[in-house]
Parts: sequence; structure tokens; C-alpha cells
Amino acid sequence: MIDKIIDTIASYAKVDPALIEEDTNILDFDIDSLCVLNIIMEVERTFGVRFNDEEIVEIRTPKDIEKSIFAKYQ
Repeated sequence: MIDKIIDTIASYAKVDPALIEEDTNILDFDIDSLCVLNIIMEVERTFGVRFNDEEIVEIRTPKDIEKSIFAKYQ
């Protein structure tokens, strides 16, 4: 799961996936809020989940995204 999340972030941020680790802050790639929302929407489509506004505000790393997805399946 984390690899797919990292690939999605890399695709939208236009960076090499090898530069992204589980704890990498996605805002370090100088992306704007629209790009972040596009990443979130792609993750939602890929994993069949919906994030609420509070979750979106808290997301900073691929690991944050993964934790939020796991929480929805519990």
C-alpha cells in the first residue's frame, strides 16, 4: 500500500519515487494545495475511501495517508 501511495505522490509532485520515504513531508516538494488535493483524491479513488476535512489537514507524509486508510478499514 505504501508503495502505491508514494508512486501517487511522486506522479503528482513530479519527483522520483526514490526520493520519497514513509516519513517524507510531501510539502517539502514545493507543491501547492491543489496538488495536495489531487493526491488525496487519487488515493481516495485507488483505495475506495473518503477523507474528511480534519484528516486532510493532518496529512503530511505517506505514512499519515496509510494510517488514515487503515483506520477506515477497522
